Amino acid sequence: MRTEATMHSISVELNGIRIATIGLARMDVVNVSVHGALDIEHKAMLHAMGSNYAEGGCRHLIWIAERTLLPGDIVDVRLHADGDGGGDVGKTIAELYPDEPPCTITDFSISADMAETLRSRPRLHERFVVQAEASSAQRVRAASDALNTDFTFGVLWDRFEPARARVRLTTHCLDDVLARTGGRQHLRTMLSADERASFSLLV
Repeated sequence: MRTEATMHSISVELNGIRIATIGLARMDVVNVSVHGALDIEHKAMLHAMGSNYAEGGCRHLIWIAERTLLPGDIVDVRLHADGDGGGDVGKTIAELYPDEPPCTITDFSISADMAETLRSRPRLHERFVVQAEASSAQRVRAASDALNTDFTFGVLWDRFEPARARVRLTTHCLDDVLARTGGRQHLRTMLSADERASFSLLV
């Protein structure tokens, strides 16, 4: 049953302009995230995607696919309690990338060879400084260092708590991923209905 979520939606704004509205009525999980790393060409990328597991199936939808952020850009994510649960139409991977063959990979774990390849990648950026805040939390900043070469900001909603969403900002490195430690946590809080969280790439 998803009746509690039918009046909720998530909006995503970039520099004050709404770029996506995600209706939650038929979704099980929705994640709006920004990921960045010193060894990736684009220092910060914005994503918005979700999944529906109705009737034993699994349907993944994407609203924002790998949108590049530049220093000074501000992302605002808001959980709305009004409306009818509708929003923009999400697209499947096949719709976004019609020329790509279907993915057949089922094991996404990082092998020793893959880890070695990742460690050998050159640094493309000297550093990053990011900032995040939420209605229920103070503003925080995080910067790269020798042990923190990547960052992740996320707003995660699921149908089990339709009037709330989890917010986090972490920095980490490959060793954290391999050890599944989660890295260093800078912000962890909850959004309630009609509250917002924001992220900005400062440097």
